[in-house]
Amino acid sequence: MKLGIDIGGTNVRLATVSDEGSVVASVRQPLAGKSPADVVALVTTLSKKLNIAGCTAAGIGFAGMLRGNLVVNAPNLGWRDVNFGEQLQAALGMPARLVNDLSAAAWGEKSAGAARGFANAFTVFVGTGVGSAIIANNALLGGQTGVAGEFGHVKIVAEGGRLCGCGESGCLEAYIGGAKLTEWMRERGMLGSPVDFEIAAKAGNADAREMYDFAVGSLALAIANQVTVLNPGALVLGGGVLSHCPGMVQRIRDVVGARSTRASRDGLQIRMAALGDDSGIIGAALLA
Repeated sequence: MKLGIDIGGTNVRLATVSDEGSVVASVRQPLAGKSPADVVALVTTLSKKLNIAGCTAAGIGFAGMLRGNLVVNAPNLGWRDVNFGEQLQAALGMPARLVNDLSAAAWGEKSAGAARGFANAFTVFVGTGVGSAIIANNALLGGQTGVAGEFGHVKIVAEGGRLCGCGESGCLEAYIGGAKLTEWMRERGMLGSPVDFEIAAKAGNADAREMYDFAVGSLALAIANQVTVLNPGALVLGGGVLSHCPGMVQRIRDVVGARSTRASRDGLQIRMAALGDDSGIIGAALLA
């Protein structure tokens, strides 16, 4: 049995996970503070509420750019260059592996969810932010410095553009990630959530329609281009925004069908993530 840990911008969740990829027990608690010491303390507290005596290692799904156990950039927590994996390993008293949250989710879906049985998969989650992970020949693609798959930070504006949480501008996430989209909506006089945004756009609100066509169109085209480049067997879509905005999912399906190359999408399966909130914590544990 392994220990899975999911660290987001607002909550921390721990779960014991069987070797087959099922959650045995879990606990969750909101973050009271966002410093590395605060997060380590909360993980330690939650670990005492679980029966982790049978766990041999821990996997930590973390929203940020990672290099091994080093957090290079975590926009949601405001961290830069923090050796967080080693801190958690010392606190838990067991081997620990830090992995990007989308890599963890993708591995969970491959092991026990929508991408099970596929050697090559591209997973995109749109929630508070935008992230992706690439599985090629049954292995996660890390890249030269370990940050492959930072799909939310591909540029959709050649120069300038809206400021992203990563500190750069013109990123996809700055337009369609839930937090930045809500911020953009407020600037344009619209209240509510991404769901309200989709409803307003469908109802003919001119401002919402303009924003929707740019943001969702850019997301869909970026995904179609990745299908052309990666030639995955499965395209897995998830995250809070996509899970609650069927129009966005349909736009992605339409644009992938029209704009990826015919050869790259031959046999492609487009599926919604099947494990819900458990995908990341299962994947992190199985990668431990």
